[in-house]
Amino acid sequence: MKAREVPLSEIKIGNRFRKGLGDLSEMVEGVKQYGIIQPITLDLDLNLIAGQRRYEAAKLAGLKTIPAVIRPVTGEIDALEIELFENIHRLDFSWQERANLERRLFDLHKAKDPDWSLSQQAALSDMSKSEVHRRIELAQSLDLVPGLAEIPTQKQAWRALSAVKEETVRMALASAAEGKYADASKAANNHYKIGDAFQGLSEVNDGVLNFAEVDPPYAIELEKRKARNQVNNAKRYREVSEEDYEHFVRDMARLVYHKLRNNTFCVWWYAPDWSAIVQETLEDVGFTVGSIPCIWYKGQSGQTSSPDTMLASSYEPFFLCRKGMPKLRKPGRSNVFDFAPLAPAKKIHPTERPVELMVELLRTFAWPGSVICSPFLGSGSILRAAYKEHMVGYGWDLDDTVKHRFLTRVVNDRKEEAGDDVSEEQEDEDGDV
Repeated sequence: MKAREVPLSEIKIGNRFRKGLGDLSEMVEGVKQYGIIQPITLDLDLNLIAGQRRYEAAKLAGLKTIPAVIRPVTGEIDALEIELFENIHRLDFSWQERANLERRLFDLHKAKDPDWSLSQQAALSDMSKSEVHRRIELAQSLDLVPGLAEIPTQKQAWRALSAVKEETVRMALASAAEGKYADASKAANNHYKIGDAFQGLSEVNDGVLNFAEVDPPYAIELEKRKARNQVNNAKRYREVSEEDYEHFVRDMARLVYHKLRNNTFCVWWYAPDWSAIVQETLEDVGFTVGSIPCIWYKGQSGQTSSPDTMLASSYEPFFLCRKGMPKLRKPGRSNVFDFAPLAPAKKIHPTERPVELMVELLRTFAWPGSVICSPFLGSGSILRAAYKEHMVGYGWDLDDTVKHRFLTRVVNDRKEEAGDDVSEEQEDEDGDV
């Protein structure tokens, strides 16, 4: 049937089953711009059979006539069936179709007018700018995001797309962060040197170090003591025999003294059994050593290999050695450093000390920008502390089994500072954490 223009004033509405017409504003604007695209349906007496929303929108848009299909109706049943059929079987655009249409329309306008904007598109479609943006972005993403087209509603699809974007951004940030952390790991890898400390330190120029932390083997049969306490990683400790120990300390002390700048500090850890010999040796090579040692106090949880006969030791001593007349960074600080030790299960080296203790040593005896050295690195805690305090550090260790764990901890330190998730440490072959 062909449609013809019918004056709105001649159309009879009568009683309608549709009571609510909804928001007609968008339709009215469309009618003003494009007219009525889909004709309404009238009977031979111009009674409205179907199309009341189009009729009302035409009136509000100021039209005088409306296209209509006029058809014979045999009675009320026929009229109601026509109205029901049109409303039930009329298929609105799916959100996917509407999104693609919005995108295509925007692209066409943009090709015609390079200055065409989302605001103009929103005004054309009688929608908010954000709604137009959502539809266009959804259309652009349909081919890029698997499964997006299968989501039933636009609202759900937008939530899904937002989640995908958040994950993409997170992954991009993580990738960028890993690149940043890779630089930190690369630098730390160069600073933690595998090899002999005597040979390595002998190749360093004299007078370049601002601070040294020396934790040599103690010549106290640590492996046997640790074995009695069932500490798996004690075998990583490289002991020095009692016969060689005095020469060992003297050779290292002489090297460290020459590599330090004037007016600098050196922290030298030692076993109480060797106190007198170590102090005498340090003074012989040129250091000024205080008669009273410094103490790392570990709290009440001491350690002993013979708990039935010996008191548990809750401290470790170190000598504070001076080359020249250096000034403390923390004037007046006491010689007791109170920090809880690491739990055995957390250690990656048998003589590992907490990084917090190492940080405090650097804050007391060194300054930001200092070059520090630790000839016997072990767990590398002093290097981690140096990075935290904006210093450069390096050192050596004969055993390479803990280096990868040290590098993981360096990266985790950086991640914690940045508020990122840290990596889990993996157990090694011995089951140590």
